Amino acid sequence: MMKHSEAEILLHRYFEGETSLDEEMRLREYFRAGDVRPDLAELDPLFAYWDEAASIVAPPVKKAAVRRRLPVRWLSAAAAAVLLLFVAGNWFSQQSDLTEPSIAQAEAETIDWSKYEVTDPKEAYKVLRTALGTASAEMNRSARITVKEISAARNALR
Repeated sequence: MMKHSEAEILLHRYFEGETSLDEEMRLREYFRAGDVRPDLAELDPLFAYWDEAASIVAPPVKKAAVRRRLPVRWLSAAAAAVLLLFVAGNWFSQQSDLTEPSIAQAEAETIDWSKYEVTDPKEAYKVLRTALGTASAEMNRSARITVKEISAARNALR
């Protein structure tokens, strides 16, 4: 059985982090015995906690249900086939539109684009700057939207 003075020395070493596992076991046994000095009684719950924590057993792990996934190769091949059909259909419809002029095309007037052309360099600079500013704002807005959507998807997956 450990003496009170020896327990006090071991407690000082314990709180300094200098005790071995054997010495810590001896401290637990000292507090389990019940013959603890009144000034050390406040530490009794600490060592009782370690005994209780050692008896905790983790619940068994359930196996996750295995879901079959379609192979990526098959999905990419199907997507490529659908895309190819879509592009071919659009190409054939455009070819038929080019060979048969519609009534709207026959009656359409020729547009004189020269009256919309900017000839003054200062005005051209203003138009260019406005166009680039609009493009930049839209690109920044779409980047923020993309970041929001990715964050929402991550939160949904958690």
